[in-house]
Amino acid sequence: MDIRHCIGIDVSKNTLDWAVYANKGIVWQTQSENSPTAIRAVIKQLQALPDFDRSNCVVCMEHTGLYNAHALEVFFQAQLPIWLEASLHIKQAGGLQRGKSDSIDAQRIAEYAYRFQDRTRLWKPARPVMKKLWDRPCG
Repeated sequence: MDIRHCIGIDVSKNTLDWAVYANKGIVWQTQSENSPTAIRAVIKQLQALPDFDRSNCVVCMEHTGLYNAHALEVFFQAQLPIWLEASLHIKQAGGLQRGKSDSIDAQRIAEYAYRFQDRTRLWKPARPVMKKLWDRPCG
């Protein structure tokens, strides 16, 4: 997979901070609501970036459980490759870091995805039978 654009997303309950890394630097940043409508709007903006191609990009974000749900659903429907990574891996790869904000975290996630392209493991949704098992009440 030849990745030209790495999209780093810092996920929180209400907002998503986006950063796009390409050609050895951050080329675009924005913030959106964490809702399907807002995510679709940002995907349209991404497609306007120079040389942007869905087949040559990857969306990388930390695994945050429920807060990822909207984004995962929309990205999968839009056929964008998704890479969920453990926050500890991203933090350890960055070394000693100063400053902490959601936009800086999005930049670091995008840079991590670009640096470690060889470690990319694409996310796939759970099979329907597994979803049924998870949705069953216990006890």
